[in-house]
Amino acid sequence: MFARHLVESATLTDDALELSVRLNWYRSLPLSCVEQLGVRLDGEALAPATLEVDGVRYGVADLAAADDRWWHVLDSALVRVPLERTPGAGRHEVEFVLGSRIPYLVAPDGSAAVIADSARAEVAR
Repeated sequence: MFARHLVESATLTDDALELSVRLNWYRSLPLSCVEQLGVRLDGEALAPATLEVDGVRYGVADLAAADDRWWHVLDSALVRVPLERTPGAGRHEVEFVLGSRIPYLVAPDGSAAVIADSARAEVAR
């Protein structure tokens, strides 16, 4: 739905991949609504370590409990992924997936809808 604007920028350093990303919903959501953060670099799945919103960094594992902090729809977040090895020189393909639970779109069984979007970006080293 929002894939065209999902990844604003991608930066590759010696020890990390950093993505500036936007929320994939048209309204602000609590950080606890982030159900999925997926990152691939050149096809290899990586585990995102942190999501930074409004200058505050959260461990991805801690997002489920962050229902008191909001990701505002006009704000970018920084996803940081530590790298075990530095990629070689040249262009690299980044794939990003964000799944957001929409707490007010509830099915009859009580489960909330999860909207998942993906985007690709290129990063050079």
